[in-house]
Amino acid sequence: MNERRNQNESGGFLRKVWNRLRMFGRKVFLRGDLTALILATGILVVPALAIQAAGWTAGLGQLIPVAVLSIWLGFLLARSHYDELVALIISAVYSIGFIGLITALNMEDGSLLDRFASLFTRLLDWIQVLFGEGVSQDNLIFVLFLSILFWFLGHNTAWHIFRVDRVWRAILPSALVLLANAFYYTGDAPLGLYIAIFAVLALLLLVRSTIDNQEWEWYLKRVAFPPQLRSQFMRWGAVLALVLVGVAWTLPNGSQSDSLRRVQEFLSSDPLQELNRLFNRLFASLDSEGMATADYYGGNSLQLSGSIQLGDQAVMLVRVPPVAEQGIRYYWRSRTFSYYDGGRWTPTASLRLTVPEPGYSIQNPAALPDTRTPLDQHFTMVLDASRLVYAAPQPEFINLPVAIDLSYVDESRQQVDVSVIRPLNVLHTGDQYTVSSSITVANAPSLRVADTSYPAWIQAEYLQVGGSVTQRTKDLAWQIVTEAGAVTPYDQAKAIERWLRAHIVYDETIPGPPPGADPVDWVLFDSLRGYCNYYASAMIVMLRTLGVPSRMAAGFSQGEWDPTTESYLVRERDAHTWVEVYFPGFGWVEFEPTAAQEPLDRPDYTVPPPAGVQPTSTPFPTNTPIPTPSPLPSPTPLATNTPDESNGVAPVLPPTVTPAPSPTPTPVVMPTIAGPVAQQVQQPNLLSVIISALLTVLLVVLLVVGVAIAILFVVWWLEWRGMGGLTPVQRAYALLGRYAGYLGIRLSDSFTPHERRRVLTDHVPQGEKPVQVITDMYVEETYGPPRPRRGRWSITARHALGEVRKAFLRARLERVLPRRWRRSTNRRRKDSP
Repeated sequence: MNERRNQNESGGFLRKVWNRLRMFGRKVFLRGDLTALILATGILVVPALAIQAAGWTAGLGQLIPVAVLSIWLGFLLARSHYDELVALIISAVYSIGFIGLITALNMEDGSLLDRFASLFTRLLDWIQVLFGEGVSQDNLIFVLFLSILFWFLGHNTAWHIFRVDRVWRAILPSALVLLANAFYYTGDAPLGLYIAIFAVLALLLLVRSTIDNQEWEWYLKRVAFPPQLRSQFMRWGAVLALVLVGVAWTLPNGSQSDSLRRVQEFLSSDPLQELNRLFNRLFASLDSEGMATADYYGGNSLQLSGSIQLGDQAVMLVRVPPVAEQGIRYYWRSRTFSYYDGGRWTPTASLRLTVPEPGYSIQNPAALPDTRTPLDQHFTMVLDASRLVYAAPQPEFINLPVAIDLSYVDESRQQVDVSVIRPLNVLHTGDQYTVSSSITVANAPSLRVADTSYPAWIQAEYLQVGGSVTQRTKDLAWQIVTEAGAVTPYDQAKAIERWLRAHIVYDETIPGPPPGADPVDWVLFDSLRGYCNYYASAMIVMLRTLGVPSRMAAGFSQGEWDPTTESYLVRERDAHTWVEVYFPGFGWVEFEPTAAQEPLDRPDYTVPPPAGVQPTSTPFPTNTPIPTPSPLPSPTPLATNTPDESNGVAPVLPPTVTPAPSPTPTPVVMPTIAGPVAQQVQQPNLLSVIISALLTVLLVVLLVVGVAIAILFVVWWLEWRGMGGLTPVQRAYALLGRYAGYLGIRLSDSFTPHERRRVLTDHVPQGEKPVQVITDMYVEETYGPPRPRRGRWSITARHALGEVRKAFLRARLERVLPRRWRRSTNRRRKDSP
């Protein structure tokens, strides 16, 4: 008996909870709101999924919960009594908590408090880069930036759909984000599918808005319509949307060259270039291939992907002495890449140095005498717009205002390792500049006896092997050098270079690597085909497993000699990547593993080594043995040649972590005269500047919050005090009486609603129409029979109340302003048509 009573009591409690939830749902959700909310969530989640599929950086999965939370909170705010400003402030406050919590939960291991502390520290580091000249490599800040963007996109979407009923204002911002993501992405992910899904959802949202407005108009005109009309309209709208998108999908694509050229011209404008440089500096960690423009290999990463297609478009003319010496070849480098993981290359530059005046001398690490020779180059751009400075490795002097991504390699912060050089002003067709470089002229015997005591900065940055590199790739590297009898780093590099030229077929039409596979492993063991990016990546990865420091260089190969202009004509088809191997005392030396390029064999005659180089006691052969081409063997571990055994092969150096950049770099700006003299540029203590700026911002924020609270209290006192529990129409009607009291208009309690209306319009004639609308809705809602869709009256009542508020405020101002001003205002009002 007691159990049955307890069951009845628990069942009654659950029924009460369910009934209250149903009442709340009916109060909040009007007819069609749930469908619209699902569609609105979709048009925001689809761009978030597209950005995640593009893979700009890690951690983008948190955009989806941020988008969903912002949409649903925005819906509740749109259905609340708050006005637009108050709702925006509430949404901003919630965004700080939700985005901070989601970001902290997605961070590395540790307690939640530790994660919040780490998040705050990384934000301070990014602010330091913002006010300094550094380069931020922290991808978390970009994720936070996108999370904030999607939060306010969700608020905007919900507000314009459910409060003001302006669907296009909700669709267009999300559409712009989706299209911008597709425009800047050049990978193989099917982003067109996301655009198609977005188009279908947007069309359905437009259908829903159309039928909603049409039903309301029919209701006002007393036109009867069947209740199932909405569902039929939505079904046929979905069919029509799918048909339209399907037809658009199957239409042939037109030529994009003219459109791309116009977009490039727009993006090459100086203000946008300044923003672009700032964006690249603050978000240099983005794992993207960059926009597909003529800035070949200018992005902040390089991804090993699918097929490429290069045309004959002329890029630039380079006036240099023709190649007359065996073993010398020109390369026009745009940038270098250092870190490899999962088929993606990224640079190691830790700061950005801006040189606003023409003429900057770069101090590269010193080389032994007679190992490098100066080379002056005169470039003439043929491209419409270029955002890169090309130069032969290693550049030493540039006569342009530039921004250089670099790392210091010595404690005195004099010598630098340059990653990329960008002009401060975009280079257009016909623009010219001059570069002086120090190119290598080292011969093979000298490189064989080069020292293997690598500097710390070389070991830290150029011996890294990503976790995606497979064991069979490492075994194959040992197998190649063992079969070739290669002992020195130079002979090992030549052995791997020649093996790749003999075993990998050059092919620009290859598909992308399969998901989950390391592209180097895939090209060595499965595809056996590739182009320069794959050749260079395979050689660098295998050399690093042997302890030989190397990196990828990108830009253009030599080009075609034009005797009429006495210069090299470089075309788009010359875009190229190659390998640079570091030899102490010699610097970076180029190697050419790509089979489609001519072999790069340095002079191998017997000559005395350069001054300062001590030959080893063991003689080496004068010619590098070439492994016999054969079908690619399945690499097997060699028991007699492991890194742990003393077999004469250079041991594998463990990869080390790149040291963190100094927080206050002191760049070396060299004068343009001969004999460079370092000028130390003194900078203020950046940390103190940041702390002062943060305190100032905090005080401003507190002041703004205080003023906002005061304004909200005044608004609440004037508008919401005593209005709890009223419907929007009842509140609007009650505020008419309150506004009348502010103007000193007396309304008797015995007045009927329409008598009150006449008194109000007599005193405030400019508010006649909205006062009548509110009065009519109040009479019908209070004394008329229940009718469907009456919930939409809240929107009409808010609009009418806004007009009444303006009219009464104007009437109040006219009473307190001088008579002369009132007479002139009335005269202008009468004279106006």
